[in-house]
Amino acid sequence: MIRHLTPLLVAMLSLASLLNTSMSSADELPGIVFHVDSDLRMNRVLRQIERHHRGNPGVPSRVILIAEGVRPAVSGAEDANGGRYSAQIEQLLAQGIRIFACENTLTSFGLTADDLEFGIESVPSGIAELGRLQATAGWGYIKL
Repeated sequence: MIRHLTPLLVAMLSLASLLNTSMSSADELPGIVFHVDSDLRMNRVLRQIERHHRGNPGVPSRVILIAEGVRPAVSGAEDANGGRYSAQIEQLLAQGIRIFACENTLTSFGLTADDLEFGIESVPSGIAELGRLQATAGWGYIKL
């Protein structure tokens, strides 16, 4: 009986190891990804992301900026009142929230990743990254 269980046990442990490796690859545990494609109410959007993170501190959070949503991430960007977005962005980054700008959008605006505020990362395609995180990494999605 034990001889028959040993190959089964080895197979199960191998499968568990394979599943665990794929889950812990380049991504941390699944979390929430925020899709931001407008700068119209960006101060409110940044506050909502911070509130979500404060209410769920153990849940990883990422922000994907696409289209007009990229504009506040550009170094020196100001809101309609002349306030810089960088202060709110720095607070989010300090809390471990990763913020990504779409390189396709940057290119369409004549910008590069070097034009972004310090700490903001980039991805080749924001929409592709949103899809990848949801479909293959198990992340939840919130459109702001």
